[in-house]
Amino acid sequence: MEIQEPELFRRHTAYHESGHVIADLVLGFRFKFVTINPDEFEGDDAGVCGNTKGRASDLAVVQLAGIVASAKMIGCDPWENPHLFDDNSSDIATVHNFIDNWIEFLSKIYGESSYKKKICDDIKNKTELLVNQNWKSIEVIAGALQKQETLTYDDVIRILKEHCPDFIIREKP
Repeated sequence: MEIQEPELFRRHTAYHESGHVIADLVLGFRFKFVTINPDEFEGDDAGVCGNTKGRASDLAVVQLAGIVASAKMIGCDPWENPHLFDDNSSDIATVHNFIDNWIEFLSKIYGESSYKKKICDDIKNKTELLVNQNWKSIEVIAGALQKQETLTYDDVIRILKEHCPDFIIREKP
């Protein structure tokens, strides 16, 4: 079941990218810009361009936040049919890569690891909590993306300060 309507797809993309952006800010990551204009991001449908260094669990939450935000926007379970949109598939592959590398690291230190299911469940729960607690901010940035298509980091901060003054932007130490 793929969504064909261009405006619905555009809205989905705005919420998806907003989920990534808000997760980045909550977890202390910075980015250069976010766009829903494929011409701005080397032919992909959209993207957040910025830092990709950090803890595997935080990076996984950032990747999944787009899926959870867009699923919440259309009122469906993000884990029931996560491949509904193409950009979800690449995010899921990236998350599996983070988790697999993390499990491999734990196995080298502690021996054979049976943590994968627990780690996956913890990351899913953390992502849903982050999206639900920051839903207003996600909606505000999604609305701005639908109007402007591309926002810089400074644009996002300005918009959040104006419309969501209680939103806390975490800085990495």
